[in-house]
Amino acid sequence: MSDLKILKIHFDHISLYNEKGLTIDFAAADRVSDFSEVFELKKPIYTQKLIALAGINATGKTIALKLIDLAMAVVLNHSSLNEADLLGTSYLEDQSRMTVDFYRNGMIYELESIFQRDSTERLTYREEFIRRKPIQSVKTKKDIYSFDETEVWIQRSNLQEEIQAVLQDDDSIAIVAARNNGISLRQSISLTNMNLWATVGKVPQEILHVFDPMLDELVTEVHGSDVSYTVKFQNRNRPYQLHNTYSLGNLISSGTIKGQNLLSMMRDVLQTGGYLLVDELENHMNKMLVQMILDIFKSPRMNPKGACLIFTTHYVEILDLVDRKDDIYITRRSRDEQKLLEIINYKDVVKRNDVKKSEVFLSNYIGGTAPSYENMIALEDALCQKK
Repeated sequence: MSDLKILKIHFDHISLYNEKGLTIDFAAADRVSDFSEVFELKKPIYTQKLIALAGINATGKTIALKLIDLAMAVVLNHSSLNEADLLGTSYLEDQSRMTVDFYRNGMIYELESIFQRDSTERLTYREEFIRRKPIQSVKTKKDIYSFDETEVWIQRSNLQEEIQAVLQDDDSIAIVAARNNGISLRQSISLTNMNLWATVGKVPQEILHVFDPMLDELVTEVHGSDVSYTVKFQNRNRPYQLHNTYSLGNLISSGTIKGQNLLSMMRDVLQTGGYLLVDELENHMNKMLVQMILDIFKSPRMNPKGACLIFTTHYVEILDLVDRKDDIYITRRSRDEQKLLEIINYKDVVKRNDVKKSEVFLSNYIGGTAPSYENMIALEDALCQKK
């Protein structure tokens, strides 16, 4: 069994979102009929292998992904709030709150963190609580997130003075329950708009041929600040010798670059039962390659530790490859005057299993999942106007 599993992430008091905030449940909420689709933690708790965030442009898919990364980085990597490469912190405000439920070593923990910003906009913890209970106390799915106030195990403001003296104000008390967890957290969000090669060493030929059957060798060597690439194609006797990633991008396809970057990260999270976050999974990728990636995570043989792929997509046809309704989250703008971000689980609004998920989205049955017809007509009229 994997050492630690994230069960639920919730953010509220963030002005971009409506009053419900952002909630992602990694525990299967729908009935489990095919046990290969989920990872069994302990009955009745099963965790998801896929989480899909789908919606039209400007509905907060990437924001949600960054906030998920933030919560996971705090718990799994013990990241400090003001680390330069920590995603999601720019959306937190004074009094914003994050709640993360997770399992470890026979216990279910709930971390509640309340944030604050000082006059310089530096982000710190105003208060934190950790509650815990034995997993044996969970008899039904409804019990998973049920905690009494009396179950507070650790409170930040009640820590002994000598501990508070060494605990930085932007470091979470989550480290007490989650240290040395060994779970990998990888993300390619920062590479969404910069498709750059990020793998070091020699790539196995079997992997290269999935993305480019003519590409026989690709080796990346790093010597201090110098990086070199050796690239060999089947129809060329001599390999190419390159010394910057931009030249490499002119030689091999964008799909090969993204695919290899993802596979490198996938190997890491599959080995540890970890988490991989990918923004716009379909970018540069053939649909069959996307299906291959999803199938790898769904496979009990290739993913025995229950690693989870969390991804965003604009192309809702990909959702037809996702088996479970509770794996899918819909991002949209609220339909009131404020137009705040909201996120809802597909299972809560669509009860039928006999309708293709892509058709539900494209038909705008849910509302807010297709571009406004009036806006598209206005665009056409504007393009037809003569200068």
